[in-house]
Amino acid sequence: MRVLGKTAVICAATLLAGCAIAPGMTMKEPAEVPDDQVVRVTPITLELLNEMDAQHADEVREVAEEFATRPQGYVVGPGDVLQIIVWDHPELTIPAGSFRDAEISGQQVGDDGYLYYPYVGMIKAAGMNIAALRDVLTERLSKYIQEPQLDVRVIGFRSKRVYVVGEVQRPGVLPINDVPLTIADAISLSGGLTPDAHKSGVNVSRNGKVYEIDLKALYDFADSSQNLMLQHGDIVNVLDLSQQKVFIMGEVRNPKSVPIINGDLSLAAAIGEAGGTNQNSADSGGIYVVRGTDRDKPQIFHLDARYASGMLLAERFEMQAQDVVFVDTAGVSQWNRVISQLLPSISVINIADSITAN
Repeated sequence: MRVLGKTAVICAATLLAGCAIAPGMTMKEPAEVPDDQVVRVTPITLELLNEMDAQHADEVREVAEEFATRPQGYVVGPGDVLQIIVWDHPELTIPAGSFRDAEISGQQVGDDGYLYYPYVGMIKAAGMNIAALRDVLTERLSKYIQEPQLDVRVIGFRSKRVYVVGEVQRPGVLPINDVPLTIADAISLSGGLTPDAHKSGVNVSRNGKVYEIDLKALYDFADSSQNLMLQHGDIVNVLDLSQQKVFIMGEVRNPKSVPIINGDLSLAAAIGEAGGTNQNSADSGGIYVVRGTDRDKPQIFHLDARYASGMLLAERFEMQAQDVVFVDTAGVSQWNRVISQLLPSISVINIADSITAN
């Protein structure tokens, strides 16, 4: 009866310690996972890094094509104020005068895009550049005036604007005039960057799509391909540094968050900032990077750093903001932790055995 009692106590203790069979965090997959919840683990290899570099080059090319300059002159839009001068016919020109604002004395394009002018009537001015509008006015006025000479210019740019938000000194709305507006121009007109600005993280929203711009490459390395042309409705958002972090967890000497400085941080550097892996408990073949948001299915990358080639791959693997790096636990360390958590239960068994014997 004493042996059966001791066996029963051991079984009960083992069941109670069931949660400690694999104490601590681990990236080992459970036995069964529903298909819709499966997240694939992608090994970090040279082929993957080359593929990522090619994908980045394609993204840069896509942005350059989307923001490619299309010279056509300023296009008139609703709300713009025009000044139209017909030489030798002052009756057709509203005098501005020295005490009268030029915009008040000009002709404003209506909300419907039409412009009224004497003898000409209503003209669909919106969508025309200045040269095309001048040609239409000249043609129609020629029915009433012999060889009319016209000067047309925009004196009030009201139809087109861009929005600059985030880490700039003066966030706000900037009008687009006849001088093309670039990203560098917009930031400069907004007072420049704040000390908390993330130069490598400037987003431009256009037509429901967000494009990432690297201002650091423009400012520090004179990469003019990043100084893209803006158009009406663009939103320039300069991100702040507070979100530019990666999180190092698991079997490292100093688990912590590591900031991404100037947009550059490799996986090797991130682990180094956390003091490196714990040589006594880490599984160097189980380094994982979790990337993604709550709304998206995350990506998981796996690095086998047991050999020197793994650390070379880690040096090329670029981290992104909010990445989580997890260093798995070695099998021996997991067993040691199981034993350490079972020891209190074994002590209880021994005490129970002693009581039973007495």
